Amino acid sequence: MSLPELLKHIYHNATDEVIRRGKKIFHTSGVQMLENDPLTEQVAFRVRNDVYNNFYKVTVNNYLQPGKLSMRCQCPYNMGPVCRHQAAALFQLNDLLQSGFFEHAHIDYNQEHTTVRMRQITGNFLKLFSSETITAVAEDWYAENRINIIEAKDEAVRADVTDDESRKFTVIIKQNEERYFDTTCSCTEKSYPLCIHKVAVFLEILYRHGANYFSSLRNWDTQKNKLLALYGFTVDDDLTNKFEFSYHEGKPFLRVLDKTIKKIDFNNAGSRPVLEAKKEPVNTIKEERKKLGVLVRNASDYYPYSSFELVAGVPNANTDGYERNIELVQYTQYIDPIYLDDREKILITALRKQSPDELVKWLKKNSPFGDFLDGVDKDLRNNPNNDLKQQVWDFTIPRYQRLFAQYKDYPFIYYTKKPNSTKLQDLIKCNFSEQVFTAHIDVRPFKTGVNVALQICIGDNILETSELELLNAGLVLYNHTFHTIGNVDTIDIISKFDKSGVMHINKTEWPEYLEKVLLPLSAKTTIHFHEKLQERVISEEPKYRLYLKESDKMMAFKPAFSYDGIEKHWLDTSSAVSAKKGKVVVYERNEAAEQTFLNLLRYLHPSMQESRKSQSFLLMAAEALKGSWYFHFMDTLREHQVEIIGYENLKQMRINPHKPITNLNMKSGIDWFDVEMSVSFGDQLVSVNEVKKALTKKQTYVQLKDGSMGLFTDEWMDKYALMLKLGQVKDGTVRLKKFHFSALEGIQEELGQNEELQDLYEKKERLINYTFDENVPIEIPDNVYATLRPYQKAAFQWLTFLNETGWGGILADDMGLGKTLQTLTFLQSYQNKNPDSKFLVICPTSLMHNWSSELKKFTPDLKSMMHHGSKRNSAISDFDPVHVIITTYGTLRSDIKMLSQINFDYVVMDESQAIKNPISLVAKSALQLQAKNRLALSGTPVQNNTFDLYAQMNFLNPGMFGSIDFFRNEFANPIDKNQEEEVKVQLRKMIYPFLLRRTKEQVAPDLPKKVEMVLFCEMGTKQRKIYDAYRSEYRSKILGEIEAKGIERAQMSILHGLMKLRQICDSPAILNEAEKFENHSVKIDELVREISENTSNHKALIFSQFLGMLGLIREQLEKMGIPYVYFDGSTSMTEREKAINEFQNSEDCRVFLISLKAGGVGLNLTAADYVYIVDPWWNPAVEQQAIDRTHRIGQTKSIFAYRLICKDTIEEKIMMLQERKLNLVKDLIADDSAFLKKLTKEDISYLLS
Repeated sequence: MSLPELLKHIYHNATDEVIRRGKKIFHTSGVQMLENDPLTEQVAFRVRNDVYNNFYKVTVNNYLQPGKLSMRCQCPYNMGPVCRHQAAALFQLNDLLQSGFFEHAHIDYNQEHTTVRMRQITGNFLKLFSSETITAVAEDWYAENRINIIEAKDEAVRADVTDDESRKFTVIIKQNEERYFDTTCSCTEKSYPLCIHKVAVFLEILYRHGANYFSSLRNWDTQKNKLLALYGFTVDDDLTNKFEFSYHEGKPFLRVLDKTIKKIDFNNAGSRPVLEAKKEPVNTIKEERKKLGVLVRNASDYYPYSSFELVAGVPNANTDGYERNIELVQYTQYIDPIYLDDREKILITALRKQSPDELVKWLKKNSPFGDFLDGVDKDLRNNPNNDLKQQVWDFTIPRYQRLFAQYKDYPFIYYTKKPNSTKLQDLIKCNFSEQVFTAHIDVRPFKTGVNVALQICIGDNILETSELELLNAGLVLYNHTFHTIGNVDTIDIISKFDKSGVMHINKTEWPEYLEKVLLPLSAKTTIHFHEKLQERVISEEPKYRLYLKESDKMMAFKPAFSYDGIEKHWLDTSSAVSAKKGKVVVYERNEAAEQTFLNLLRYLHPSMQESRKSQSFLLMAAEALKGSWYFHFMDTLREHQVEIIGYENLKQMRINPHKPITNLNMKSGIDWFDVEMSVSFGDQLVSVNEVKKALTKKQTYVQLKDGSMGLFTDEWMDKYALMLKLGQVKDGTVRLKKFHFSALEGIQEELGQNEELQDLYEKKERLINYTFDENVPIEIPDNVYATLRPYQKAAFQWLTFLNETGWGGILADDMGLGKTLQTLTFLQSYQNKNPDSKFLVICPTSLMHNWSSELKKFTPDLKSMMHHGSKRNSAISDFDPVHVIITTYGTLRSDIKMLSQINFDYVVMDESQAIKNPISLVAKSALQLQAKNRLALSGTPVQNNTFDLYAQMNFLNPGMFGSIDFFRNEFANPIDKNQEEEVKVQLRKMIYPFLLRRTKEQVAPDLPKKVEMVLFCEMGTKQRKIYDAYRSEYRSKILGEIEAKGIERAQMSILHGLMKLRQICDSPAILNEAEKFENHSVKIDELVREISENTSNHKALIFSQFLGMLGLIREQLEKMGIPYVYFDGSTSMTEREKAINEFQNSEDCRVFLISLKAGGVGLNLTAADYVYIVDPWWNPAVEQQAIDRTHRIGQTKSIFAYRLICKDTIEEKIMMLQERKLNLVKDLIADDSAFLKKLTKEDISYLLS
């Protein structure tokens, strides 16, 4: 029987040493599979070396297509096509394939040889490798004595099994060297490794002889002789009372019974065996000065009846042929190598390796049942069967090819037709060629029928068999040159012809011969039909087919086109051919229709990939399962009448054809809604618990009881996913807290009538549809001394709505739109209805005076006090006459023990992003405050990432976002890391009722315009020289650290280096280095020019991040006599208020120098209409905060904002990167500041270039 194709590849291409060492690696578990892609037929292995303790990666391609198989190994071996690591990998791969490890392969088992990976015979193993039904029937056959063991020896059993129809099947079972079982049977069972006949024989052995029967059949003579040789004995001697053998773990051990018998001393010369005299050489090449050559003749006794004989002769003067005295040399005997050159030595070995003796050895060695091939010599002489012929060609053709390649330029190659002659006049001088031949068939009409002629193609030559010598089906001689066949599979085509190379088929037999014999051969070779035997058909649109295949990670879609039942695949450009009434019908393929279908598949999904190797379109399984794509895909295929093949064979990707059907029923409690829910896919009902588990795992599908997968469509996910994500599931019911009511949006009609839910939605809709530019009558408290704009009235309504429901919310208006006034209006309204109410306002230190002055200005009836500083109140009673307590985040943290004992009606957090870190002390302190309700104010509630929202919303509505881990896994990471749009939509739906944000453009179209520009500055020579030196140093250092540690661990170095370069862009003088630099600053020069020439009598705000730069600007302003005020983070509150008042009210004070961080929030500086950002900050939102100190309600002038950027520096590149990366969480209320964390290695390289 033939070897598996992978083993053929090893034996054809590897040396004996490579095979031996490859087997050793394989048998010692030195091969580990790393990855497998069955769709592209690529598998990778990690293979241990057999000498050193290192590993190599071996990649195998096209392992299911023997003719296309290729391999790569990382080892340095280059002595042949297969190294020992590749051989080991192929042994492992063959083992996996034969055992059915790759389910995708859909193996049709060939009962001629299957290997069963069990080391002991048990009933469970037999069921595993067959089936329960087969095993049960085999049990009956055993009971009926239908198994007859004919032969049992050398760990092998041959038996006959009689079936129910009295047919006999021969079964051979042999235990191999790995202690597994090689099996063969003459039946045609394909579904299982073990057919019923093999199972019956195994049961016969198990029940009659025991599970260890094969060990008792093992021939131990070789091992026993080795042990006995130590004492000078063999198994043929009489060992009675001298020795005894015992067995342990499958090995023989020798026990000496006669104590007088001693081991032989091999160091004693006298006891050494006599060496056999060395044989004399067969001939003496020296005396004749002969050269070895090859004589080819068609006179072998063995199939394929051509022989390659070793000859020696005296060469001519040019040594390009023989001159005389040619004689045969028996290469099977000893030949003295001393007078041979290297090529002659190799030639002897090459001819020995393809000799008949080697062929017989190979057949016995490489057949699992070689021990039973006792008559193979006879079979090879007397017309062997097709199976044996195929094995012969498997052995012969690779050896022909290697010999021809090695000796293509060798001068001593001859051919003769005379059986026994070596006379020079009977020999024809020839050559070997690497160029292979192929077999074609030419078909022409004849008077009485059709002539079918064999043609041999060598290069561009198409030859009739009469033009060459066809020695056998794999070897031809043309123009004194030998060629071997290129494709072993076409040998059987040549074998169909006799020596004439022509077959005549009469007219009556021709139609059947054409259909059943000739056309099937067209899959193997080219057939030329005469035009009279052809009928050409111009095809209309073909029928489309799509084959489905799967792997763990990928779906494959293989297109095919059917022309009148003839199927052609993508990238197969041959015509579709069929037989009809004795003619070959050739269908001209409709390329336009085929391309239309291919394009349809190509663009069905944006992630669809093409694999020309597998003639398929590939899609990651995760992509195929997303949303409604699969249903759209199937609808499209139905629309184009595409036949789908292979769906029933899918296992992991068998998708239920039905969309989910959901039924709901709702009831409500004090602060919750209960939604009874059922989900079904056709007749498959799935529990709500299973649905929630699937969604928790980020799956868009759920496993159904029938083994198929139910897909959640995009529409279904939009409706129900958020509700299930937020709710608690128990007994088919989803319980939601009422502040999650927005999760029920879109399914109100399905839920039926619920007054509470309806009321919530009506209030929400009124807020959403509020028209900001119309004066809607709203009752504002009389004791609020301000005129509210329409959008401010809407905020008052929204705060009232939240108060009625008992929920907290974030007022997230743009800076300058009056968040403080809107909050005070609501607090005053609340206090009017609740005279004893008490409020706590927490804000940054810089805003305390602002709150105090706004309270006195707009709501004087609300008594307030500031709780801050060393002289602050220490007793709760001190707060009794006060309505509003104003404190800072730092004081909150320090005084939380006292403040948490007060029952507030409202706690208001201004600039609430201060508690964005949920594990910070200030965030934990905020949660300890006792309040009926809570509010947060922030123009930038999301500064770094989505997670910033968690602590703020958890403060406002505890439990709304679940645990920290839940929010991070379900919302923050999917949005920030994976950019999952649907999750962003879910979060926006959740927070929308609790967050009110209006931009200036939305609500105040009459606000003066804001013009933002960039002032590019060109560095002077000295400043540029310093910058370039630092840039070069930091580029080398930072990129090296990124390469060594990774970008995350290099963050501090990146931040340090980029900061230094930004400082140099301001002025090298502000560097904190041992070497001090002079003040070379193009920006100061530009600022001075701007203030002197362009701002005239206007007032300007100058912001810088670096205090050193502000100090240098101060020095220059003082030199020029320009009045200014200044503050930074260290300026006291009193000094700040003084500076603000002077700038706002003094005509002479034209410039305000401000630290960017200290002046970024809470300031009202509407006297200025010019803003200069000296050193643009990482975060554009911080710059906007600075600009909005003057561009706010109350401003009457147009605002001009300038960013000072040094050309060709890091600042210009940061500006360009900002434009590309400003989409972090924009749709949620975004403010991108985690800029540095978003930089890639390529970005860093670009910034430092």
